This record gives sequence, structure tokens and C-alpha cells, in this order.
Amino acid sequence: MEEEVLRPFELMIIRRFKSFSPEGGGQAAPRKGVWIRSHLMEVREDYVYSMWKRWQHFVKQAWERGARIKPGDYTTFKTYIWLLTRLKLITPTRRRRGKSPKILRQYYTYNSPMLKDPAWENPLSDYDSWKKQKAKGFPRPKKKRELKWPE
Repeated sequence: MEEEVLRPFELMIIRRFKSFSPEGGGQAAPRKGVWIRSHLMEVREDYVYSMWKRWQHFVKQAWERGARIKPGDYTTFKTYIWLLTRLKLITPTRRRRGKSPKILRQYYTYNSPMLKDPAWENPLSDYDSWKKQKAKGFPRPKKKRELKWPE
């Protein structure tokens, strides 16, 4: 199999996240959203597994060039796509049968009016985690008590 060459936007992301910022605690904060937006702009539409495979290739090449971008796993990538869809940064386009007739591939494309939205940099900033809630004075939800049936 011939080795795929990195695309210009991928080289730009590597250059951008190779340097570390003091504001981020001395660590770079690469975002998958930046890569996903650029990837979809180049290919017009793609399905999640295909994007994830390309992302894995990109991360491997980035590590070889000194950019310490964390690859994550497939489940994390799917969750990220779900989040971008929920924020309307990407939109589902069509469904096609995969290699197995039981599997339908959902294709996605970027949402043109949202290309300059700052959420591409960090879509998670709009969602409060339990840690942010705890810092505001709200305790983490406790485990629900089991209901006991009367005997």
C-alpha cells in the first residue's frame, strides 16, 4: 500500500500545534474540529469510519514530526462527530450501504454558514461538565438509591 502524503491543511495543523502555549499550562491544545472542518472542505462529504482512519494516519505523521496530538479511539471520534452535528457545524447528507448489507454508512458535510464559528476550535466549551458544575458549587450527582419492593 502506498503511503499517503499529508495534505497542506494537515501540515498547517502540525505547525500550529507543535508550539506550546503558556496559557494552556505549557501544552498545545489541538482540536479534532479544525481537522474535521478542513477535511470535509477538501473531500466535500465523508463517513465517520473513513474520517477516523484518515485522522489516525494524520496523528501518526504528526507524532513523527514532533506534534504531540492525541489520537483517541473510534468511540471518542464518533462522539466528537455527534457533538459537531448537534452544534450544527456538520450536517448528515446521505446514507449508503457499507460492505455488509446490514450496515448503512451516514455521510456528513460541513455547514457552510458555520465555517467561521469559534466552536470548531473547541466544541466542548459550550457544554458544562460535572467538574465545571462542581467548581460553581453544585456537587456531582450521587448514585441513585435502589428501590426496594415491599415484601
